[in-house]
Amino acid sequence: MEIIAIWVFMGLIGAAIGQRKARALEGFLAGLLLGPIGLIYIIAKKPKFKCPECGGTIDKNVRKCKHCGSVIEQKA
Repeated sequence: MEIIAIWVFMGLIGAAIGQRKARALEGFLAGLLLGPIGLIYIIAKKPKFKCPECGGTIDKNVRKCKHCGSVIEQKA
């Protein structure tokens, strides 16, 4: 029973880390299924952001949204 609680806790930590990178579900599953290795995995993933036009998930350094084609302004 304690093992299950630890793995669920790892999943919740993974979700919290993933939420900051727009990957909450991926973080939860990685933490839940892989434990500490999953947490390292989600920490190492590149952050994603939402397109201001369509709300699609995009990488940080793109100049054009792959979903709607709008030009993304880079913040300095």
